[in-house]
Amino acid sequence: MPADRRPHCHACGRPQAGCFCGCVHAVENLTHLLILQHPGEVPEAKGTAALLHHCLRHSTLLIGERFDAPPSSDGMVLLYPPTAAPSLRAPARWPVSPPHTLVVLDGTWRKSRRMLHENAWLQSLPRLTLNSPPASRYAIREAQAPEQRSTLEACALALAQLDGDEGCYRPLWDAMDAFIALQQHLATKQRTHAPDGPHLSE
Repeated sequence: MPADRRPHCHACGRPQAGCFCGCVHAVENLTHLLILQHPGEVPEAKGTAALLHHCLRHSTLLIGERFDAPPSSDGMVLLYPPTAAPSLRAPARWPVSPPHTLVVLDGTWRKSRRMLHENAWLQSLPRLTLNSPPASRYAIREAQAPEQRSTLEACALALAQLDGDEGCYRPLWDAMDAFIALQQHLATKQRTHAPDGPHLSE
């Protein structure tokens, strides 16, 4: 595959035409966020994990399918719904003190299940599920199920739930809206310049 010769933004790493730096809204999050991203999500232009990582002051983004277990998982919780498979069920134990790290898997539902299966230490983490999440506003990428949310949406809700402070994470929704508007603008621009699109007379 030929190398991408388009100029890229040095800050977000995306082609300059799709740079999302103008969408970033800084958030001083209380709970650290650890994003484990499947490699298949890295080239996905509509993915929100990178934007989320750039918005949060305290976040780590790692790419892969298997990850080394941390020296200690105390105080870590996994944002993941309950699963029926016995091998993937998380224990009921919850940290005595407030969790200090929220772990999220960034990938399709199938890929995230595979990541959970491949990392035993993730299976041992207590689970956090969202309390009555609002309807998704992620209009640029089709969800596989009605209850699914983009990574940014899910984490914004989960962090607010953990910290008990919705106002702190409101800027993430502004970042989400700006990102959606950017992607819709790029899609419209691409359709306008498509070879089989309408041609203007000279």
